[in-house]
Amino acid sequence: MNKLEGKTAVVTGAASGMGLAMARRFAVGGMNVVLADLNESRLNDAVNEIRTNGGQALGIVTDVSVEEDNIQLLDATVDSFGTADVVCLNAGVQGSIGRSWALSKEDYSWTLGILLDGVIHGVRTFVPEMVERDEGHVVLTASIAGHISSPFGAPYNVAKHGVATLAETLFHELKVEGSNVGVTCLCPGFVNTNIVNDTASRPAGSVGSAIDDRGDQMLELTQRVLSAGLDPEVVGEQVFDAVVNKQFWLFTDDNWDAPIMARANEVVTRGLPRFRGEGQGDK
Repeated sequence: MNKLEGKTAVVTGAASGMGLAMARRFAVGGMNVVLADLNESRLNDAVNEIRTNGGQALGIVTDVSVEEDNIQLLDATVDSFGTADVVCLNAGVQGSIGRSWALSKEDYSWTLGILLDGVIHGVRTFVPEMVERDEGHVVLTASIAGHISSPFGAPYNVAKHGVATLAETLFHELKVEGSNVGVTCLCPGFVNTNIVNDTASRPAGSVGSAIDDRGDQMLELTQRVLSAGLDPEVVGEQVFDAVVNKQFWLFTDDNWDAPIMARANEVVTRGLPRFRGEGQGDK
């Protein structure tokens, strides 16, 4: 898609962080923007901001882990703007943190429901209409954690590996089908968002929180590195350019190239995995 002006972008997790930055950038580019988020108060603020700045925006309260909510999001987009030309499946949480064997079934289910099922629902909901029109672009937010597995964040790591391989699979399928629909796999490193602060605000030991001392340590480390991370507005700009240029892999920086290459070498040489202490990337 070379010209986005006048087209429509849908962004999940759009009330804050990278999602809001994407929505802002699409609006600046002359697109109609549909913002989806579960936090109604933040969502209303984000929509009002874009409208105040002259953009066309619609807010839809959406729980991406619920398939029906995704369908309602598509229906609302079509009713208001006709089509969904760009869809950014970005909603996410840090999820439960702690020893993988100590996390409960609910810890895994809740985190995977948002991070992985939410993206699967989005692909199943929005991509068929794009394929039928033979036009559009879908952005799947994975993470550096989809390529490097840090300790004590198993649900997040599992989900982000799943999103990365779903994006690759979707890309290959569309190419085999001869479709013009584009795919971008967004793999952020450290980005200064509230994702970990939201995790820290949950009651200790509850689903979606740090559940043990190792979880507390990882939470503290991740809060520290994210606070010095990339401005989300930079990511919004990168996503806009990736859609225009039909770029598949989108890494927000090159700081992780060496660890990813080292991990690949461990795989091909059948070596033991090594943890290099980088921490876990933001989503």
